[in-house]
Amino acid sequence: MTADALTPNTVAWLLALSQPRRIDPAHTPPATVPLDTSALLNALIRNGTVSLALRRLGSFPELGTLEPVLRAAHTRNALWALASVEHLATVEKTLAADRVPWCVLKGVPLSQRHYGDPAARRVGDIDILVPPQYVRAADTALVGCGWRRVGLNAEGPLPAPRYWHEQRYVAADDMTLELHHRLHPNPHLLALPTGKLLERAEHVSLGGVRVPVLDSVAELLYLSTHGSRHAWYRLLWVCDIAVISANALPGLLEQTHRAAVRMGLLQPLAQALLLAEQLLATPAPPWAHALHRRSRRQRLLLSFAQESLWSARDAAGNPISRVHSSLLSALCQRASMRFWAWELALRARHEWRNRPALA
Repeated sequence: MTADALTPNTVAWLLALSQPRRIDPAHTPPATVPLDTSALLNALIRNGTVSLALRRLGSFPELGTLEPVLRAAHTRNALWALASVEHLATVEKTLAADRVPWCVLKGVPLSQRHYGDPAARRVGDIDILVPPQYVRAADTALVGCGWRRVGLNAEGPLPAPRYWHEQRYVAADDMTLELHHRLHPNPHLLALPTGKLLERAEHVSLGGVRVPVLDSVAELLYLSTHGSRHAWYRLLWVCDIAVISANALPGLLEQTHRAAVRMGLLQPLAQALLLAEQLLATPAPPWAHALHRRSRRQRLLLSFAQESLWSARDAAGNPISRVHSSLLSALCQRASMRFWAWELALRARHEWRNRPALA
């Protein structure tokens, strides 16, 4: 089902309802009730903020008619979160038995770590990261504990890691899992060796199981580059940045800034922090404002991000009818010939695989 671009009225209500609980409310909704509650509900669903909205709904009695639908959606999400926790416990036990180093990217551990509730974020698939030399051992372990490989490599031996970025699996309950051996399809976007990342992994407790996750600096860089590469078309990604920034331990933002300078990632990190300020009123550090003032590229990227957030969507929830170029936005994230070459090659492969069938 396609969706039209959001109106200013719907955007204002969306931001007021999507303010995470661990951030002081900063948005005053319009004086009038939403002009189109169905558009608002669809916007909350496609942006992954239904559970956040349910927590804020008590402050807006004029939206009482939305409560049954939001509560039903949150209940489904909570059940899915419990299923994800159960799967992660099995994966942890299986990979530990085979001595495969790993960690979880985003997902339920991020929700527990930063929101204090495993079901506060929309639960999607499970993303795990292992070093390239362990992908076949991880594949064997996952298949052995009930995961079924799907996609291009569904049958036969798993190809060498250099030929793919992620391998998808599905469980009997339809939960999906993606096995990664690097953080992004483009290895030159966030060039951190997977082995080093896993050596510095921290842990989150889920259902009595300690699940490894990225360390705090790597996590913030990963979330910033992930959102930037996709032009921030989902508000939940900005909510994550806002929660982390607002509750960051002393020194975290400074450490992440220094790491971004070393790695040429100031643009994505600044976008993340400035969007969190513009949309959710979480103050961005002075260096991000300084970059915004002097960098026309940064201002254009932020403009494109907001266009992506409120744009019309296709049946799969992807932005359509954008004025800005999504490819140009991706290429502008950092200045590196290798990064540009990989990004162009990835886009060409995507277009080839999704070309219309010949009549």
